[in-house]
Amino acid sequence: MGSAPLMLAVGVTLLSAFGQFTLFSYFAPYFLQTLGLGGGALSLMFLWFGAFGLAGNVGMSRWIDRIGSARAVFIALGLIVLSLLLWPLGQGGVWQQALVLVPWALGCFAVNSAQQARLVHISPALAPATVALNTSAMYAGQAMGAALGGLMIAQGRMLSLNRVGLVVLVFAMALSAWAARAQKRS
Repeated sequence: MGSAPLMLAVGVTLLSAFGQFTLFSYFAPYFLQTLGLGGGALSLMFLWFGAFGLAGNVGMSRWIDRIGSARAVFIALGLIVLSLLLWPLGQGGVWQQALVLVPWALGCFAVNSAQQARLVHISPALAPATVALNTSAMYAGQAMGAALGGLMIAQGRMLSLNRVGLVVLVFAMALSAWAARAQKRS
């Protein structure tokens, strides 16, 4: 599996999960601190996020063949980046935060599905191995993001989690564009 396009695409998964889980891992304490959400209200926020996540994944699965997997990944990452750019607006209240979460949720589940389609498209013969590797990259990114987020919270920087996640996701978008160019060249 020394293919540059494959490894770059797996790197996109790693960075995507890393950027998202810097903040996502700490939604509960973040929303408690900024909005006073606990118990039932927090559960509803996660339900909201999950419902839009499912909708984004279903929608992306209907469009991915038309727009291509690389473009689908870029769009999904762009939606997450949009939410993180708008993140400060969510501190105004529960409904503002719920609206800011919508683009992230739409892109969150869809990005991994699009990544898997991308890997299968790059090398159908290696699909079982690359999808497994992609899953490992996702879990590694989640762990890295949660670790960084936890370190930041320990340093009293919870309100900066979105900015750090944003930077990592912008790098994921750049790496995704590089992977697409590498795929076209090979």
